[in-house]
Amino acid sequence: MEDPVYFTETYVKIISLDEGLIPFKLYNFQRQMMWTFHTERFTICKLPRQSGKSTTIIAYLLHFCLFNPTVSVAILANKAVVARDLLGRLQLAYEHLPKWLQQGVMTWNKGSLELENGSKILSSSTSASAVRGGSYNIIFLDEFAYVPNNIATQFLSSVYPTISSGKESKVMMVSTPNGMNMFYKLWNDAENGNNTY
Repeated sequence: MEDPVYFTETYVKIISLDEGLIPFKLYNFQRQMMWTFHTERFTICKLPRQSGKSTTIIAYLLHFCLFNPTVSVAILANKAVVARDLLGRLQLAYEHLPKWLQQGVMTWNKGSLELENGSKILSSSTSASAVRGGSYNIIFLDEFAYVPNNIATQFLSSVYPTISSGKESKVMMVSTPNGMNMFYKLWNDAENGNNTY
């Protein structure tokens, strides 16, 4: 299944505070985000709180891991508890997929998920050592504006060799604004055409 938007709107379920478990119906901006993730290598998104940005990426990552064998994905957030929550949302969406879409599960815990097709997802806090020694097809950085500048700088210095080791590896960075910091610099550089985001 090549279309992540169709997959998400047809098969992915999310938890709504008011309605419980519901189908994930994307807004137009979320559809556009998903296609950008699908077609671009480096993406940076500045969005308000409660806009569904992280959930949109989680649905995309689920699609990516189901339909691409032996890929590795890192879900990194400003706090480990947030990263584990994001992985938990992905696991919930997986559990509610039709059985014919589900892969066998090799590892299932609060910090990682490994599917029978060899695809793996790791969740961790963003730190200089978070992805050291690993090779990842996608690194998702959630709320990167809330990572302290010294850690953000060290992380980016350590992650780019990991990303550049693959010609199709992706970095997906999303955050709400939080003052002038590394995320702000990367966003402004992207707006001015001074980086690859």
